[in-house]
Amino acid sequence: MRIPELLAPVGSMEHLKVAINAGASSVYLSGKDYGARKFAQNFTLDEINEAVNTAHLHNVKVYVTVNTLIKQDELEDVINYLAKLYSIGVDAVLIQDLGLVELINRHLPNLKIHASTQMTCENQLKLDYLESKGIKRVVFPREMRKDEIENLKTNMELEIFAHGALCYSYSGQCLMSSFKGGRSGNRGTCAQPCRQKYKVSGIKKEDYYLSPCDLSLFDKLKEIAELNISCIKIEGRMRNKEYLAIVISNYRKALNKLRSGKETKSEEINLVFNRGFVEGQFNNDSKRSLRSGHIGLKIGHVIDSHKNQIAIKIDDETKSIPQKGDGLLLIKNNKDYGFEISQNPLITTLNHFRKGKNKQIKDLTRKDKVLIVKKVWQNKKSNFNLNESTVFLTKKHDLIKKAHEIENKGNSYVKSKLTLTFSIKNKFPKLKGRLTLANKKGIECEVIGNTPFEKPLKKSVSQDTVKKQLSKVDNYPYQIIQINVNYDGTLFIPISKINELRRDLFKNIEYEITKSYSHDLKHITLKSNESEIRETDVNISFYTNNLKHLKNIEGVKRVYLEIPPEIDTLDINNDENYNLNYMINFLKEAFEISHSKDYELIWKWPDITHDKLIKALNKVKGILNKMHYNIPIMSNSFKGDYGPYSMNITNTETIDSLENYKILTVSPELSKIDYENIIKYCKNPNKLELIVQGSVELMKTRYSLLYGKEFKQVKKDSKFFLIDRNNNKYPIHKSISSQELILFNFEDISLLSQINHLKEIGYSNFAIDGRFRDDNYYEIVDIYKNALEGKLDKNSLLKYSTKNTLGNY
Repeated sequence: MRIPELLAPVGSMEHLKVAINAGASSVYLSGKDYGARKFAQNFTLDEINEAVNTAHLHNVKVYVTVNTLIKQDELEDVINYLAKLYSIGVDAVLIQDLGLVELINRHLPNLKIHASTQMTCENQLKLDYLESKGIKRVVFPREMRKDEIENLKTNMELEIFAHGALCYSYSGQCLMSSFKGGRSGNRGTCAQPCRQKYKVSGIKKEDYYLSPCDLSLFDKLKEIAELNISCIKIEGRMRNKEYLAIVISNYRKALNKLRSGKETKSEEINLVFNRGFVEGQFNNDSKRSLRSGHIGLKIGHVIDSHKNQIAIKIDDETKSIPQKGDGLLLIKNNKDYGFEISQNPLITTLNHFRKGKNKQIKDLTRKDKVLIVKKVWQNKKSNFNLNESTVFLTKKHDLIKKAHEIENKGNSYVKSKLTLTFSIKNKFPKLKGRLTLANKKGIECEVIGNTPFEKPLKKSVSQDTVKKQLSKVDNYPYQIIQINVNYDGTLFIPISKINELRRDLFKNIEYEITKSYSHDLKHITLKSNESEIRETDVNISFYTNNLKHLKNIEGVKRVYLEIPPEIDTLDINNDENYNLNYMINFLKEAFEISHSKDYELIWKWPDITHDKLIKALNKVKGILNKMHYNIPIMSNSFKGDYGPYSMNITNTETIDSLENYKILTVSPELSKIDYENIIKYCKNPNKLELIVQGSVELMKTRYSLLYGKEFKQVKKDSKFFLIDRNNNKYPIHKSISSQELILFNFEDISLLSQINHLKEIGYSNFAIDGRFRDDNYYEIVDIYKNALEGKLDKNSLLKYSTKNTLGNY
């Protein structure tokens, strides 16, 4: 069984110290730019340099996140930023952008690349592709399940999230913040619209429908270790030092116990920021959070409250008993009330409480305990009856104290082994050191003092005295395993000079450690050759999952056909039994309709395709091939002919790297200047396609939207919408995957007014998304064809699309 690396989030130099002291094996951090947490404090280059040197001294690895999508005009800047990181000696960089992978391989081939979770590597095809690109580690999506991970085969290291916030959408596949408020998660500026309250059509209750509970796999560490996972990642660069200290120290303790086959429990991790815990998709466990903020540890429920007294029945398994200065949160029917305990509470038994004889008990391990809080510090009174409220312990004063102790008194998890040899050379003291780092690197140094030994006037310096002075490690994370003293103990030298000799050696060793990781800095200049604008045919593509569109549509080059769900519900079916007959018959009918048409019919696979679904889709493909139906595929699994916009293409390096694709759809998140820069330097502009009309997919999720009785409140044959506080209605549909819900934007992206400019600068492929639209939506094609001929008619567009936006254009 392999004990995985423990990877800690670091948002500042203070956090770095806490992470090292709490027992992290490695840390991940970001510079001021190109990181997916733009609003964390983050690090300047000088601070990254200091952080790397400090961490390496403590045998802790440093990974720097450069995991945003890179725009065309940023390529040279970012590759030179990466060159600086490489020269500093970072252990790896986390990358989302495929074009950046190409640049690193070309210019910085020895810089290790970890594929960020935003790459959405959920199947074997993607895993194989990333391995072929020299990537050393893959960070799986949080949506991966244990059995799926178990069945994957690769030589790359595998990393999973084990603790922290869960996004409702697959990371890298969420455009909601970008289209809702212009702040892109793929560019590090997510505004977290998922943490707001919404309504769902058919349900009156407003709730946190897009806000899952936080992830905790603390109780699954043995299962994780048995999966051959290389690293477990703790999320939380935006969270405070107490969170970091408590979570990392508890995971370190649990992993250490796992080495000897023992498992451990902890209530402490519930007492630092969390929205309630689930095991997430790892064990197919999901739940909506009760509130957007901290919940804490559930400890019981209120059995009585009046005036300034609250009686709480404590759950028998609870070990963290509230004290004066601790914080409590009471939640009931979507309402909550929080306060801090201002007097020492009384702890009695349920039996005593019922008899009105509230006697303090000494044995806090007893069952049926009742906590009586006499008085509270509060900002306002509760606006609901507190009886039967669920009670959570949100703050523990003792835990804050423990976190401070970790920050100020802790030490690194793995110490370097140091052997010292002391001798005299020409009367001058000489000290040699051999340090072995955790990565097995050996560092050797020696120093010679500038003060000679003399004959003693009174007392000589003994061998034991020399050994005693050399055994002090000061604040260095060294473990002295051997001290050799080649000296007979008959001479004299001031003790301060031995200490000085030791300190000089330690400084030299520290310098050599830093030097052993660093590299020469080189400046990289990228050659950018402008492409010539060539006259070419302008083509329109049409996305649909409606066979009636196929019968009537004309004047398009390509139709991307997606198989609609058999039943479009909000229910996520976890049995993954795919109806192959339904899929085959749908596609067969589509081919028969399209046989005499001028357009090319292309089968669009779902953007999220776990291996069980790929296996089913390949069976369908094989059967249809035997029936002599040739099926080009639109897929982002690196094995398709046509690439959807979920591939997050934002620069020409990414385009050039995907050389097998015939058509690639550029990201709809980009602006006008971004589109201009891409086409300006693209070697093969005829390969590019833009979405110019249609509802953009804002979220793709493997989490349920509704739970329990809520399903009975929505009509099965109705259309489903998520509704925000401005009454905007976001359509929700299921993909052919039983595992995936898709949330579409409430308004259509529409570049009708810009179509001729895009044509003039060199774009020749334009796509209209007609999935889940009315039977006559295909008629919108004529409006775009007329616009391309100079006959712009915005009013006609409103017949088919009443709400339109330029998006980020």
